[in-house]
Amino acid sequence: MELILNNYIYQNVFARQEQIVRVYSQREGANGRVVLEDIVEILLTDIPSNPNKKIFNKADYNVLTITQDKIQLSGIKLIEHEGLHLADVEQLHEFYSFCDELAAEELYESLGEWLSFQVCTLINKRLAHLGEMVSQIPFWEKYTLKVSKLFDENQKITIREWLIGSYGLSVSWIITTFTNKVRNMMANAYKVNSGEKADKNEGNVNVYYPRNFAFVAQTIDWWVESDDWSWLKEVIKNSVVVKNSIDEDKEQVRKLKKEGFNIDDIIQKVWNVTQTSHQVEDENYQYKILKAFVQMV
Repeated sequence: MELILNNYIYQNVFARQEQIVRVYSQREGANGRVVLEDIVEILLTDIPSNPNKKIFNKADYNVLTITQDKIQLSGIKLIEHEGLHLADVEQLHEFYSFCDELAAEELYESLGEWLSFQVCTLINKRLAHLGEMVSQIPFWEKYTLKVSKLFDENQKITIREWLIGSYGLSVSWIITTFTNKVRNMMANAYKVNSGEKADKNEGNVNVYYPRNFAFVAQTIDWWVESDDWSWLKEVIKNSVVVKNSIDEDKEQVRKLKKEGFNIDDIIQKVWNVTQTSHQVEDENYQYKILKAFVQMV
């Protein structure tokens, strides 16, 4: 099988640099496979001003050795090509689950989201050959236009206020889940990119200008706009912080399902949300999340 090389660019906002992930595929884009050494290399990137970053002892800082160790731990059988280890989507996810201690939490989560929603999406669509030709929509410009419509650009806001204003959220466990996600990412990304600590409001909560959230907005957009609900399944299964709220909502949903109510009726009765409520720029992000939740219960 002839393989061609495609480069994907990961924007590492934490280290303020672009990094390459190589993907090999057939010429027409089928059978895309990711170079695992590139994933390890990114995870081992030094992040300035992050005392919490967990790194290997410098004596063990060998990308190939670490990659081989993680492959052995994950038990996956890979293709080797020109001395590189190539993984398909399923193998990549399995391999990545064993790499969480290589990097700070925010980098590990950010790279994982990017791999899932950009790289793996194209591989699954047999479009791996497009590589950097599929550049992101000039996201910064798009985001700047959006926040200028939704917020006073000169007024600092909390993460919670940004989430509610940007995505029309009202369900407490969804807001809490996203708030924790954004807080972890902003904790380092903001300081690295702005060179300063975040201000606090009277309640001692961090506040930011709306434009500052561009560092993390794309990840949240992937969550609420994609049909890949793996993140939601993970929250339902493992979240401790919102477990009680989710369990209560699951109980209500199951009860209404037994009584024969359809999805729209269940969403309205449990959360007072409809397809036309809570819209932001003609998008109803919260309804999509709740619909997926009801279907999973």
